[in-house]
Amino acid sequence: MQCKFCSKECKNHNSHRNHERLCKDNPNRQLSNFRFNTVTWNKGLTKEDPRVAKYAKGISESTKGRPNTTVWTDEMRKQKSEWRKQYHKDHPDAHPNRKLAGNRGKMSYPERVAFDWLTTKGVAFLHQKKIGEYYPDFVVGNLIIEIDGEYWHNPTVDAEKDKMFNSLGYTVKRIKAKQRIEEELENLRLV
Repeated sequence: MQCKFCSKECKNHNSHRNHERLCKDNPNRQLSNFRFNTVTWNKGLTKEDPRVAKYAKGISESTKGRPNTTVWTDEMRKQKSEWRKQYHKDHPDAHPNRKLAGNRGKMSYPERVAFDWLTTKGVAFLHQKKIGEYYPDFVVGNLIIEIDGEYWHNPTVDAEKDKMFNSLGYTVKRIKAKQRIEEELENLRLV
């Protein structure tokens, strides 16, 4: 199929129809802003037109001598890294992992079981209370109860957390998600 205005060969009927509608040689070319149903300001204008030339010159001058993307040097990377670390120390709630995950207020099923048991037994507890830089699952007085899932717990990191909690005067009880959580909580004699 050939365009009747410029004789360009088109692949199929749709491309032929669209090409003819927008062909630069079509005197009735319909270039409109579909959002506002108005004709675009530069319809049919070329670079020789003073308005287009002024716009093009402004863009050219503003980007002259600048690369298209920022070239990051090692020094810039280190500086940005240090800034980001300090920012997240000062604003832990703004950390992207916390913001994107959105899991701080959500509980896993094993945590929900423990939460329901503690609530029905009338045990006073705090959920996800910040202690140091960590958020333990449940805090009952000086006892911290952590419900450990199968996949997301690293024993070495957990040992460091327990050490830090112990240094602050807390006792830590870890319950595996595979265990019978209600029985384990019953054995703690919290009631």
